[in-house]
Amino acid sequence: MRITSYARLLALTCVVTLYASPSDALPPGSAPTTPTTLTRSITVSRVDEEPRDRRAPSAKELADLRRAVHDEPGKREARVALVRGLLASRDLDGALEAAKDWRAKDAYNLVAVRSLGDVLMERGDKEAAARVYSSIVELLPRDPDAQRAVATLFKQRGDLAAARARLDAASQSRPDDARLLFELADVELRMGEGDKATERFAKIVATDGVSDQIRHPAKQRLALALGERRRAALAAGHTDAGAALAKQIGDLHLKGGVENDIHVYLTWDTDRTDVDLWVTTPSGEKVFYSHREGRGGEELFDDITNGYGPESFTAKKAAPGDYVVEVNYFSAHRSAFPEARGEVVVVTHEGRANEKRTVLPYRLFAEKQTVRVAKVHVGGAR
Repeated sequence: MRITSYARLLALTCVVTLYASPSDALPPGSAPTTPTTLTRSITVSRVDEEPRDRRAPSAKELADLRRAVHDEPGKREARVALVRGLLASRDLDGALEAAKDWRAKDAYNLVAVRSLGDVLMERGDKEAAARVYSSIVELLPRDPDAQRAVATLFKQRGDLAAARARLDAASQSRPDDARLLFELADVELRMGEGDKATERFAKIVATDGVSDQIRHPAKQRLALALGERRRAALAAGHTDAGAALAKQIGDLHLKGGVENDIHVYLTWDTDRTDVDLWVTTPSGEKVFYSHREGRGGEELFDDITNGYGPESFTAKKAAPGDYVVEVNYFSAHRSAFPEARGEVVVVTHEGRANEKRTVLPYRLFAEKQTVRVAKVHVGGAR
């Protein structure tokens, strides 16, 4: 599979050796046990590939797209397809010309601005791309969706502080948006600001009217934050504090429990879209929206069909072999963005003393595309 310069920029291989307890499973809602002796290896590897059906258009198809743009300059679908087609054909000069022309005629369109930034990134001009991406919020300073879109770009570049600033601005414009609050808290958790993240996740869980599609993942993240506090307390010898935190975690009555060999989260940045998490188990069984429970006890939670996610997958006692993580762009509905960007977070040895997280960005360019993001290899006998 051909890998673009953008994919190389995002390329990440994180191999983490972990170990699992022979008695680590908990009934749903149970408080976590004391960290135990560990005996199994797990490795997480990034898989860098483009969507499997992203092909370069023919010369005739490109000519047709150019004609469509010429005949209807305001037709955004044709402009998106032309820029993407030229990128897929590796005509970076042509893609830059097409993107600049679109930006000049539609300067306040998020997709036009972001497309220009993408072309510059593909050409290796990272600084110019960053300036273009940042201009989105300068053009639309009061648009929470613009702030969110830029935050995703910053996260994919690893600039969590800049992402937090954009999400904070977005949440101030739309304070009742629980998904924005979730994303902000998630970034803070990853930055090590556990107290702020805990407060925000707890607010989501306690707020009336929040759908289970966001309340459940907020509980999951809250359990992660409380779990970090608990492990720190136990490591410092504060057993009473550790027990109190264990009770708080147990009181969440979390579906899927709070200790898992593997936990995978999926988020994306486009509203009114349906992006799906697919995980194929070592036996070849695919766990996804229409088959949510695997034979080995694996489970998929929260099929989000209207944008942003998160969706999640758990394997409490992972089977030996490879778990393959993929993302599918099921439907764009009426989204203003013809593509989806986001992150897959793979948590290994969740809720235990050596819990590790691997964050893997991805991009999808059109409906029905699928990209393989990660392979999680589980060692043999415990």
